[in-house]
Amino acid sequence: MINRKHVRSGEDGFALVYMAVVTTTLLLFTGLAVDSGRSYLVKAQLSKAVDGAALGAARSLNSGNPRNEAVRIFKANFPPGFLGTLTDTDPTAAADFFTSTVVPASGTNVVTVTARAKLPTTFMKLGHTDEVMVRSSGEATRRMVDLAMVVDVSSSIGWRWPYVRDAVKTFIGAFDANNDRLALLTFGNGVSVLDQMPGARGFDKPKLIADVPNALPGGSTNMVEGLYRGWDELRSVPPGQQSGLRVLVLFTDGASNSVPGNWDALPGQGRALRTWDFPDNGADPDNQTHANPHIDGLYPTNSATAAASPSYTLTTAWNSTQTIPQAQWMPLTSWHAWHRSPGMPTTFPLQTNALTVNGQPQNLRRGLRQINAATGRYPAQVWNINNAARNLVEIISNDARNDNGDYKIRVYTIGMGELVQYDLGTIPEKSSEILKRMANDKTSPDYNANQLEGKFYYAQTPDDVAPAFAALQNQIIRLTK
Repeated sequence: MINRKHVRSGEDGFALVYMAVVTTTLLLFTGLAVDSGRSYLVKAQLSKAVDGAALGAARSLNSGNPRNEAVRIFKANFPPGFLGTLTDTDPTAAADFFTSTVVPASGTNVVTVTARAKLPTTFMKLGHTDEVMVRSSGEATRRMVDLAMVVDVSSSIGWRWPYVRDAVKTFIGAFDANNDRLALLTFGNGVSVLDQMPGARGFDKPKLIADVPNALPGGSTNMVEGLYRGWDELRSVPPGQQSGLRVLVLFTDGASNSVPGNWDALPGQGRALRTWDFPDNGADPDNQTHANPHIDGLYPTNSATAAASPSYTLTTAWNSTQTIPQAQWMPLTSWHAWHRSPGMPTTFPLQTNALTVNGQPQNLRRGLRQINAATGRYPAQVWNINNAARNLVEIISNDARNDNGDYKIRVYTIGMGELVQYDLGTIPEKSSEILKRMANDKTSPDYNANQLEGKFYYAQTPDDVAPAFAALQNQIIRLTK
């Protein structure tokens, strides 16, 4: 006979064991769900913190302390004890929290931020899992910069120079002294390369800042040679070592007015002949525009100082056919005696039909006149000198943007004051319009969509110079990302 009491007791015991197993299993799965959810939230916040820290550090490579910036952003996004974490990476002490690596082949700097957080478990302790280690890594790349800074130091800047000087110094200070490269040039009658483009990574920031002239050197506006030498400095970095962002920046308060060439009076010496700005603008407060401009020169092209000799001068009407005896004929091309990069072109045509001025071929809209059919040369009269000086900056800028280095070159221009907004020259036209073509500014009617876009910045007054440089700095930083 079956003892039902004993059977029931055995069944009850089995049920209790079964319930215990099921309950424990449910608790483990519940614990896994709860702890996995907490772990997911910690992981998401940790990822946000390291991503933000990496981006902030990459932006700070230009200036400041990138690691400190990474620490600040990380702590703001992942405070101690977040969601019960017991320990996490100490960003101020952990060696692997922040790394910055230069990749020469791609011209970039890679910033990596890595962090860990220890999360105590709750229900998962039943499965003998007391904690979960959450890890995350964020990465940001910043294109390193090769930049040639070309600054007009002509006499017309006058009392405004301290505003320009200080803005240039601040602009230089915004770049990464360890990984970017900067060259500093000034132009007046000629060009002074104050600081050559370094071959290795980095530049001597205190020296560049100190080398910005305290007093205005003065001279004319040999923008052609200034632009040319700035491009040459960018090219001096060997292929395979160039930065991912190559930039040529030119500041001026006027219009190009000089033609560097191999002139008959001083052959093989690298000289420039220039004109004064014309026609007269009655509103000109500094008397920089003239009804009867000068032709003068021939100035050495390898010095930005105002003092230069010999100097030949002729005052004549801007539409006159007069020339000076020492330079009766324009050279067939420009000629640039000073350069240091291999393969740098040394001559450029004085006009071209390959570029446009307000939609018309340059050689028609701003052409030279009265060619000598036998020699193919034009008389060195005000008309031809001034047109050639304006043509050449557009031609050289176009060639610089077509440079066949590791990366294409962007050109940026800054124009200061009323002189860049006056209608001057033979057309007449504003210098700001030429500066837009030089930069390949998208607002120019002659914008070339097949080349990198630059930008023209206008500083109406001296007080606007620093904001213009700051806007350009922000644009360059944006492009480094």
